[in-house]
Amino acid sequence: MLRVVVGRLTAAVPLILLITVGTFCLGLLMPGDQAYAIAGENATPEQVAQIRRDLNLDDPAPVRYLSWLGDALTGDLGESAATRRPVWDEMVRRWPVTASLAVSALVLSFVIGVPIGVLQGTRPGSRLDKLLLGGVSLGLATPGFWLATMLIFLLAVQVNWLPAMGYVPIEEDPIEWARHMVMPAFTLAVVGAAEIARQLRTGLIGVMDADYIRAAGARGLSPRQIQKHALRNASLPALTIVGLRVGHLLAGSVIIEQIFQFPGLGSYTLTAVRDQDFVVVQGVVLAIAVIVISVNLVVDLLYYWLNPKVRLA
Repeated sequence: MLRVVVGRLTAAVPLILLITVGTFCLGLLMPGDQAYAIAGENATPEQVAQIRRDLNLDDPAPVRYLSWLGDALTGDLGESAATRRPVWDEMVRRWPVTASLAVSALVLSFVIGVPIGVLQGTRPGSRLDKLLLGGVSLGLATPGFWLATMLIFLLAVQVNWLPAMGYVPIEEDPIEWARHMVMPAFTLAVVGAAEIARQLRTGLIGVMDADYIRAAGARGLSPRQIQKHALRNASLPALTIVGLRVGHLLAGSVIIEQIFQFPGLGSYTLTAVRDQDFVVVQGVVLAIAVIVISVNLVVDLLYYWLNPKVRLA
């Protein structure tokens, strides 16, 4: 186990560095001048020059990158050029919003996807399987922004069951937090639930035809016991979806938080891109990269623990 952890961590370091380099290069390719974007249309040349000096924009790109990377290693992600607030402090303040949205969506993905996948995998080719397969395909093809708009129109505007936008911290009012979280979490969960259901269905169909499953039935095990044994092996492909979905959830939160007016990292990043506040973009991308890599490390360890073939390799 320790060998696996060390190997994954060793591979993660160059990956994170590559992501920071790619993000920095994309910032260099952004159109316009960052100093002018921050100063505003009515700024004087002296004000623009002062901003360039404050942000060290006149330094060569490699010097600026190495300076930022050195500060990031000490926990200093810089200061937002637009708000003059430390990026780390702003991320700490907004992170609970994005984390609660991502976790809620991930839980909903499993709550919806696992039963559908089990029903399909244990009844392949049936009318129920075909009906659910159509729903899964629809879920995979539905754009998140369109679904969010339709949910707001139906549940907030037409019947007024749920609030259209805004966020209430869970420590202030758990009920209102849940009411504000239902639509955005469900919007992000639909694709994940469809992916989990599809992977679980495929895995169960393959496992249920295995020799040890037929042997278990011949020994008199009940269908529920057989499904329990089959589900452990069939869930391995679906487990890998968790690591992939975390990245998708954090990326999808950029649009969903903007639609539902959530003050999280997604809306923070979108505002920074619009204002060309590149220090914020770098900090958020680095934090998300570390989170996604960490989650994938945990998934790899779970896969290593659940699958004896991996441990023997």
